[in-house]
Amino acid sequence: MTGEAAPRPYPFDPDGEAGTDPVYARLRRDQPLVRVRMPYGEPAWLATRHADVKLVHADPRFSRALAGKRDQPRAFPVMPDDNLQGMDPPDHGRLRRLAARVFTAHRVAQMRPLIQQITDDLLDRMDQAGPPWDLVEDFAAPLTGGVIAELYGVPHAERPQFAEWAKAQTATTSMSMEQIEDHVGRLQQWVADTVARRLREPDDGLIGVLVDGYRQAPDISEHEVVTLARLMLAAGHDSVKYQLGHCAYLLLTHPAQLARLVADPTLISSAVEELLRYGKTDEAAVFARYATEDMELGGVRVRAGEPVIPSRISANHDERVFDDPDRLDIGRKHNPHLAFGFGPHHCPGANLARSELQIGLGKLVARFPTLRLAVPASELRWQSGGLARELVSLPVTW
Repeated sequence: MTGEAAPRPYPFDPDGEAGTDPVYARLRRDQPLVRVRMPYGEPAWLATRHADVKLVHADPRFSRALAGKRDQPRAFPVMPDDNLQGMDPPDHGRLRRLAARVFTAHRVAQMRPLIQQITDDLLDRMDQAGPPWDLVEDFAAPLTGGVIAELYGVPHAERPQFAEWAKAQTATTSMSMEQIEDHVGRLQQWVADTVARRLREPDDGLIGVLVDGYRQAPDISEHEVVTLARLMLAAGHDSVKYQLGHCAYLLLTHPAQLARLVADPTLISSAVEELLRYGKTDEAAVFARYATEDMELGGVRVRAGEPVIPSRISANHDERVFDDPDRLDIGRKHNPHLAFGFGPHHCPGANLARSELQIGLGKLVARFPTLRLAVPASELRWQSGGLARELVSLPVTW
């Protein structure tokens, strides 16, 4: 690998709020592609500019499949099983098409009443209980968990166990390897049993839709369907939970923007996009891509076989693309953020996540317009040990 003699340790500021280190801005200006070394794996290039991050995500000369055969750079001992995320086109298209059946615009529109009902029920409880209230454990977790559990047809009595199993899929150091293997194995078996049942008894639930697509796709194995369903569950359960908690935190720590949304609820769509752009939940860039040929990127020669890590956090704060990027502006007009990725690996469930965020946050601030933090922001606790840095709790009053 050419470039600097010694790679920089990465992430740059593991103990601070992810993505806030000013080194990103300096790199975008002076050294948009820089050598880094993560706690595990081989050295890599880190891409920091929006254009370069998009290119690494979408250009077929960069491979995700090769990462599974290498000691890929990572922030934790073992990379979570990534299925779709570990494939390249055209093979990737087999499973991508299957996942896309679940999240068509029509199906997501059909899911909105369910999201609205679960949200209303939770806000009723919040109103009845009175302050303080925890927006992570008492709102974000049961909202996103309830939606995905309904879509998967999980019986109510099994949902707490189901949530614990789901959490293991994105755990890195917050659980022991024995726990992760046990929980993921149990969830895989639960999904496998449900797939087998849906093969006998079709329905229109999430797994039923996947099974129907599987029947029409002779190039997909039953094991691939089971694993895909399990990983989609993780994204729908845990990823949207921390997005919702972090978006609420950003509004509460930017009271002028919160007041703006309370005064004009029609801003909810642009507000969600801006909160996603501005949010800095990723602990470090993950899912390195490997160059399959020599090329120039960010003014640097990248050699075939070298890994490049695309930083979406940095890309979403690129001053070449976003006006005043370090200012939260819920009315931002031009907002091509990369929070859901880009190219072949763009999150297939992005529209469902958006619906949950729009409905959850929109109804929350409409119902409780005087919402505010119940403790100083400096006292909030953050949890590492997963693919994202999450709030442990978000106590609020009103």
